[in-house]
Amino acid sequence: MRLFKKETCVECGKSFKTVEEIMQHAQIIHGKDIPYNCAKCQKSFSNMQDMRTHLQQFHSYKKDRP
Repeated sequence: MRLFKKETCVECGKSFKTVEEIMQHAQIIHGKDIPYNCAKCQKSFSNMQDMRTHLQQFHSYKKDRP
């Protein structure tokens, strides 16, 4: 029985545990320019790290939050 849904790349079929991982894969491996959008203020970023920095600075986000 599968407890966690895996995300699969439509380009190459590779599986990932999270949506973040598949987005990074598509951006790096397949050259896809996938925008990362802030759910709080709808601002867009070209990569996950810039969006995390924005979340930490403007929305009190902590990655290791339980």
